[in-house]
Amino acid sequence: MDVKIYTDIACPFCYIGKKNFEKALAEYETDAKVNIEYASYELDNQAPKMPEKNIYEVLAEKHEQPMEEINEMVGHIVEQGKIAGIEFNMDKVIPANTRDAHRLLKLAYEFDLGDSVLESLHKAYFTEGKNVSDKDVLLEVAKANGIPEVPALEVINDPSLFLENVIGDFNMAKVNKVRTLPYYIFDDKFAISGAREPRHYTIALNKTLQPEK
Repeated sequence: MDVKIYTDIACPFCYIGKKNFEKALAEYETDAKVNIEYASYELDNQAPKMPEKNIYEVLAEKHEQPMEEINEMVGHIVEQGKIAGIEFNMDKVIPANTRDAHRLLKLAYEFDLGDSVLESLHKAYFTEGKNVSDKDVLLEVAKANGIPEVPALEVINDPSLFLENVIGDFNMAKVNKVRTLPYYIFDDKFAISGAREPRHYTIALNKTLQPEK
């Protein structure tokens, strides 16, 4: 079974969904091999690499909502994160451009390290308060997950490498009418969107693996 998941490093619901999907998969009993592909989706490809605004200001501007409502929304995200086992330190978040992180993630898949690198990127962004556009941060993530230094540096220092792959994912997302992240496509049979509870992913797995009548 193939599961394609459109995601962005800067999407807290993608991080929550990742954790909950992994929990559902770990508890799911099947002999079928489940192949997971995280596809790139940039929520804001124009975000600066060195942002001057904090995450609250960015969200208030994006959603055109008063800060009081943004604080309430962020508080809800933090609580959802705790349930999923995530420590969201939203006051530390640097809302930087994620394109280079997505390009590094594409390289990671060539070494079968995509899942662990995505986890590290989410953690760097939401828990550790690191700038995922920073070359040193990206190299640190690459090394920590076992990506060889030479190809990692090549990708980090050459913005053209894997760029077509990242943009290609986004274009395919438009074909698939993706509007909400995370977005899951199960064996090209059906899709669900948004961060769900583990039981919802279990239902999706059951429906996908049911033999066709």
